[in-house]
Amino acid sequence: MKNTPEILEDLKKKNIRLTNQRRSIVELLEGHHLTLHELHSGMSARGFTNLGTIYNNLDLLMSEKVVAEIYIKGRKHYDLVGSDQSIHTADSHMHLSCSINNKIVEVDDKDLFEMIKNHPVFKGFDITKLQIVVEGSCPNYNPKTCHITSACHIVHLT
Repeated sequence: MKNTPEILEDLKKKNIRLTNQRRSIVELLEGHHLTLHELHSGMSARGFTNLGTIYNNLDLLMSEKVVAEIYIKGRKHYDLVGSDQSIHTADSHMHLSCSINNKIVEVDDKDLFEMIKNHPVFKGFDITKLQIVVEGSCPNYNPKTCHITSACHIVHLT
């Protein structure tokens, strides 16, 4: 995935004004999957409290395919995307979500995407968007170690 400076440079090349609010949203989302509440808290800490402005900027960033809106556990999360080389784009998106510790990781596996797109059920159907969220938990869940990064199964998938 592209990092914040690359994404901001791409927006600049498209003649999209790089406001402090847009920069802040991109910076806050880098490496995170945030709900609107979490994003608003982060923006408020930076002095941007107007929820309408945050919504408007999210809409712009989603229309430019820099941010994707995903639903995990029935809640909207916002995810920074924007790579041309990666499978993980605004229109091709897969996540694994742990129902125990709420970790969310990206699945960037070209073979898996191709297998789904080439499945016989989709024959003759031009897939333009594929978003999948896989939710579950580790079969050997241990409440004492689950929140420790080195013990978390899905953290090692990234």
